[in-house]
Amino acid sequence: MIIKIQYCDPKNSYKVKSIEIKSGTTIAVLLRDIIKTEYKTTVGVYGKIKDDAYIIQNNDRIEIYEKIIADPKINREKRALNDKC
Repeated sequence: MIIKIQYCDPKNSYKVKSIEIKSGTTIAVLLRDIIKTEYKTTVGVYGKIKDDAYIIQNNDRIEIYEKIIADPKINREKRALNDKC
């Protein structure tokens, strides 16, 4: 079964990688055993967040999300307040 994984590497470049996995593979197994991710992360399939028990289907696009460090809405508000001064 072939799936696509989308992620950003440490250099902030966008990557899409196709890999072959066994049928019945869950997101938890994918992260732990195949990608070798050692930290808890949010994962989505075609833009919808899935839990670790989700069984990956053929041709799924797996999206690995990073935690947001700063809320974009708060940053926009701060810039707007600075522009008024």
